Amino acid sequence: MTFEHRPFRHEKQSLVADVRLQLISFIRSFTLLLYIAMGIAVVGVAMKFLGLTGGSFVFVFAMAVLMLLLLVQVGLSFFYIVSNVWLALLGAFCSFSLVTGLLALIFRYQNWFGWQVIFYAVVPLYILVGVLLFLYLKRFQKLHEPLRKFFYRNMVFPFVFLFLLGIVSFMFSADRFNQEENPVLQESPIPADGAAAEDTTGLWRAY
Repeated sequence: MTFEHRPFRHEKQSLVADVRLQLISFIRSFTLLLYIAMGIAVVGVAMKFLGLTGGSFVFVFAMAVLMLLLLVQVGLSFFYIVSNVWLALLGAFCSFSLVTGLLALIFRYQNWFGWQVIFYAVVPLYILVGVLLFLYLKRFQKLHEPLRKFFYRNMVFPFVFLFLLGIVSFMFSADRFNQEENPVLQESPIPADGAAAEDTTGLWRAY
């Protein structure tokens, strides 16, 4: 008596293909969330530049979401890129460096204390990742379609996005991004001139 194992093989291949499709669909949704968070961060920077109320909240919230997504991507790189160990390591390392870079930019744009230390501590790591991305792109140009999309969309594009935000942060003074309009202060009767505000001699003479 002989048993036919082909149906089981077909079922196994079908299961693997179904898991692969589900994973690719998840990566697409994950990448879409990543881009939405980037767009909201740009909106937050624009609001801060224009001095609109709530700009800091929008910016910090979007950057925090980006950091969370990239932390997830650190583990997702190993789970998704199982066929290429070096690319998985590069994806995890790149995602981690992007998290530290986003943290430095939050401190820079918000002009928080100690931003110089964090910013310049992250720069060498960022440069190293840029070199690794360039070398990998130059040496391994032929990647399968899903891996190539992951490489460009989830590593290269966020890297360029972080670079552009860093350039913008140094094109203007940090104070320029922290001048939100406050209606309460604008309607305050206290004069803007500091010397006039301190001069109370007229009040004493009035009495």
